[in-house]
Amino acid sequence: MIRGWRKLWQRPNLPVYFHQFYCPGQKGEWDNSPTIGSTAEMRLGTWMARDIPNTGMASQIDITGAIHYSNKTLPGQRLALHALKNQYGKKVAADGPMFKSYEVKGDQLIVTLENADDGLVVAETGTNSKGGLAIPTIIPDGADQVKLFYLAGEDRVWHPASAKIDGNKVIVSSPKVKSPRGVSYATGGVGNQPNLYNKALLPTTPFIYFDNKLVTSKDWPTEKLKIAGEKIDPNSIGMVYEYRKMPLLSTQFRENAVLQAGVPVTIWGSAVHPWRQKNDGKAVIKFSFAGVEKTMDVTPGMKEWQVTVPPMKASAEPKTLKVTFSIDGKLIHERVSKGIVIGDVYYVAAPPLGKMEFEPKAKSKGIVRMMANKSKRFSKDSPSRFSVAVSTTPLNRFAAEWKDATGLAAALGHAIGSKTGNPVGIIFMQTKTVRKKGDKEATHPVWLKSWIHPADLNMAPSLMADYKDLGATRPGNKYYDQNARNYIAAWKKYWSDYIPELMKTKRVPDGAAWGSYPMLNASVTSKASEVYNVYVHSFTPAALKGIIFLSSESMVADDQGANFGPELSALANSLKKRFGSDATHFYATAPSKALAPKLTKPSAIKGKSTVIEVNSWDDPAEMMKLVDQVINDAGK
Repeated sequence: MIRGWRKLWQRPNLPVYFHQFYCPGQKGEWDNSPTIGSTAEMRLGTWMARDIPNTGMASQIDITGAIHYSNKTLPGQRLALHALKNQYGKKVAADGPMFKSYEVKGDQLIVTLENADDGLVVAETGTNSKGGLAIPTIIPDGADQVKLFYLAGEDRVWHPASAKIDGNKVIVSSPKVKSPRGVSYATGGVGNQPNLYNKALLPTTPFIYFDNKLVTSKDWPTEKLKIAGEKIDPNSIGMVYEYRKMPLLSTQFRENAVLQAGVPVTIWGSAVHPWRQKNDGKAVIKFSFAGVEKTMDVTPGMKEWQVTVPPMKASAEPKTLKVTFSIDGKLIHERVSKGIVIGDVYYVAAPPLGKMEFEPKAKSKGIVRMMANKSKRFSKDSPSRFSVAVSTTPLNRFAAEWKDATGLAAALGHAIGSKTGNPVGIIFMQTKTVRKKGDKEATHPVWLKSWIHPADLNMAPSLMADYKDLGATRPGNKYYDQNARNYIAAWKKYWSDYIPELMKTKRVPDGAAWGSYPMLNASVTSKASEVYNVYVHSFTPAALKGIIFLSSESMVADDQGANFGPELSALANSLKKRFGSDATHFYATAPSKALAPKLTKPSAIKGKSTVIEVNSWDDPAEMMKLVDQVINDAGK
């Protein structure tokens, strides 16, 4: 990057100053164990980049928080020190203490640090962190509070160690290490803990050495460091760890799921590494559920697996679904979902319901569960294949999960269950309310087209512009082909005209931001399909008893309902197609002409459908009209 910038601007000695990565927060008590993980080695790489001429590094190892942490003033000041010293000739210290060497004397290991000729002090940033500045506060005689040193002996096991300051040296010892050979300092991060600084209050850069050689993951004999008193979890290393977030089962097939009775059910998931398109070695997937056992080889180009189990009778008897993934005979990942029951499953697409309350008209004695979105997002400009949340692991706190139904899902599910006696599962996907300036709540604009698969937008004449727009980024149609040709031409022009002009004038030719370049989706403006991408895509295909769609005011706001009929027909047919059956009953609410004066009615929905007219957007009784119809049809 530095080489490229200097070449582009024709300034081979351009000064470049950079930060060493900050310290992400940890849950609970801070774990100071040494590490050679990716974050530690990223910091190491940054430290080594100081060898590039005319560069400098500012450490922020004593800053903590979320990824967009608030304490940015102090890191900025530390960067400025390099410029003040090197470009403006100011006599200031710009670097914090850094490892120089160590020697062993008996059971003591003595570390010598650079950039600390005036001596070392102990300080912490927690006292001032809430104000956003995080200026270090000195702790007098605080060496005994520094818990960041570890020592290792011949057995390569790392033990916590104590430290004593002696000028620019630190005497490190541990009663557990009689003949130290290695030392680590703060490789696991510092955050707001007591830390070593020079007299300019610049923090010590983390380091780890063994036998006077820098320790890296490439050269260390084991994948993880052995820490005294800790047992290495086999699931935290190797391919087991690397594949830990593999979405081996998609969203619906989690613990306590309800699957549809009386029809074949397709269960499916990913067949490859979550961030790569192929596996390293011979991969095999084994499936076990409801007496169906299957072994599948993962063949080249195979991205997903699926197994269709024969129709099952409704039953509250819990079943266990188990899927394993192995490479070259070694178990790499598995998903086990317990408590699965068989009954009636409905997919509900709902708008924000505000403070509306829904009381069940009947209470089922059986199981009534719902799966709802726990994450903040509900729309995205690209499809989310295996998860509603960003994370693909069911262990994530935002992962959608099956639980006892509440609200409208409970009112619907209990009424159905009390009539049929079957377990009921409601996949309840509800768009959200967002806050605008002034603390006023406003519903995020969601249109009918928001719920339609991009390839199905051409089912409604009014959505052809969206179809063409999104088609420009989806291979397999003429709009993509033309866009790809334009994209290639744009890159040719970029290198033949744009870059030479930029180098000549030292200005961006078109006035755009520095670093702009051609993008395949640069011309795409449509917001269609964005709710589908998050709320529907990871459930398809799915065996369902019914699809329930609750319309909202924003769906008729732009045209007073003139395109509502054809677009609702397109939506219904799209959902049926994607879930996998035109026979699935589609239920929907539609506004009356009092709410949408130019309303048109759907007339081209395939298979069974029921559309109920409502006279209010925020009256729960109006919503219950549709629920009553679904209940009436239940068990038929």
